[in-house]
Amino acid sequence: MKKISTWLIAAGIILILIPIAGSLYTKHQQNKLYEEYLNSPELKSSLEDLDSAFTESPVTPSAIEGTGSAIEEPTKPAVEAYKPAVIGRIKIPSASINLLLVEGSTSKDLNWGAGHLTATPMPGEIGNCAIAGHRNYTFGSYFSRLGDIKVGDQITVEYKKTAYTYEAYEILTVLPDDTSVLGQTDKASILTLITCTPKGSNTHRLIIHGKLIS
Repeated sequence: MKKISTWLIAAGIILILIPIAGSLYTKHQQNKLYEEYLNSPELKSSLEDLDSAFTESPVTPSAIEGTGSAIEEPTKPAVEAYKPAVIGRIKIPSASINLLLVEGSTSKDLNWGAGHLTATPMPGEIGNCAIAGHRNYTFGSYFSRLGDIKVGDQITVEYKKTAYTYEAYEILTVLPDDTSVLGQTDKASILTLITCTPKGSNTHRLIIHGKLIS
């Protein structure tokens, strides 16, 4: 009888430990996938492009359709010859932002508007969609007033003829190599906006996180 009781106690302990072990294993696998994502060649390439773009002063082409009034300036063949892949627009009323959304985060891309980091999900998709923009500028607004955004402000991203509205829920200042702000999720659609801070400097990144609300 005593032997049976011992076995029953042992079996009970095992039944308790099984879900705990399963949870720990799942968490381990999630952390492993997260590290693989943060160290992926695609994400590293996007961040390297972004760092290079942020070290250069943006030069807006003399006229970009739909971005506001054109500003006359000397011809810049290298800029004018490049046509980015336009995928939509991004609008933030509280920061007077209304920009083209282009694919890519190179300096050439960010000269035309805000750039989607290619290694991250697209607007409206599950996961963390990252969009970057210049803050110090010569012409146009870019993300110059991104610092005006407050928690609760709305951000609209137009993509494939659909408008996705996000609500800002977190504002951070991080170092350029802090990739944790690009962490992914498989349960929600979130948005991460990135620019330099303070203005005119490349020492830190201003991060705005938003959650999809409609």
